[in-house]
Amino acid sequence: METKIFGNKKLTFHTMTAKEQKFAKEYLDFINSLVQEDAKILFKSKLTLKQEKEWLKSAPKEVKNKKKVFLIVKDGNKVVANTSVELGRQRKDHIGEFAIGIRDGYRGMGLGKYIMAEVLKMAKKDLPGLKIFQLEVYENNKPGVALYKKMGFKEVAKLPKAIQHKGKLISEYVMIKEAK
Repeated sequence: METKIFGNKKLTFHTMTAKEQKFAKEYLDFINSLVQEDAKILFKSKLTLKQEKEWLKSAPKEVKNKKKVFLIVKDGNKVVANTSVELGRQRKDHIGEFAIGIRDGYRGMGLGKYIMAEVLKMAKKDLPGLKIFQLEVYENNKPGVALYKKMGFKEVAKLPKAIQHKGKLISEYVMIKEAK
């Protein structure tokens, strides 16, 4: 576990282990806070504690089996961000799907760039066969698109009307980066 200061907040960083199961309510609060604010994530409905516990039971197994890497950020026991890279299946097992979520109040301080760089390094080291990073991002997520470009991702496709957000259909970009 590592501790760093971002803004005026002392945050801890660690990977996903089975010990995280005891923090199911904190993880549920995190994901549901993103759903509540209608953040630019795929979830549109709040999750239940049962669903979160099931996820927390399976996630460490994926890490152990070298299918996924996670980086979790906490402010005390409060989950404020997480990011991951998950290997695809079968003929796509060389592609690492990147995901990130940051709680409101913790954005705009460089945290996203830091944890993104860290999880990409972890993935290169811990995910065998990884060749390409891939992500999807809402077209209107200007800060996200700018960050991903800054981190070396290139737009390779635009999927028109792929996402429902705030009563509108939003296009989605597919972006990739080689995992050198």
